[in-house]
Amino acid sequence: MSGDRKVGENFDADDASDIFDKLRNIEGKTKSKKDDSKLKNIANLMNEAKYYENKGEFDKAIDLYNQVIFTLPDSVKAYEAIAAIYRKQGDEGSEKEILKKAIASCSKNDEFKKRLNELK
Repeated sequence: MSGDRKVGENFDADDASDIFDKLRNIEGKTKSKKDDSKLKNIANLMNEAKYYENKGEFDKAIDLYNQVIFTLPDSVKAYEAIAAIYRKQGDEGSEKEILKKAIASCSKNDEFKKRLNELK
């Protein structure tokens, strides 16, 4: 490095951003980039699952929703989507099973309990 750098030119913009991000993370003011990528991945999986659901490719959609649940076990939307697919298909047994899993993972959502009681 040359000694003739001017004040304020010690870092390029990317280095400075990384340093400030690390400082903010230490203080707990921002989420890490790792968490952001996880959330983006979940959003992408949900979008892709919805795409296949709309095309009528329910098995692919269910597989993708299950990937979301694996990553985010309390994903109410993923459980709701799978239950709705089983309902459309008339597969009451599978719908009951996914509702039981949803109740175990998403204890705050009483809709799953209500729907399961309707099926009994």
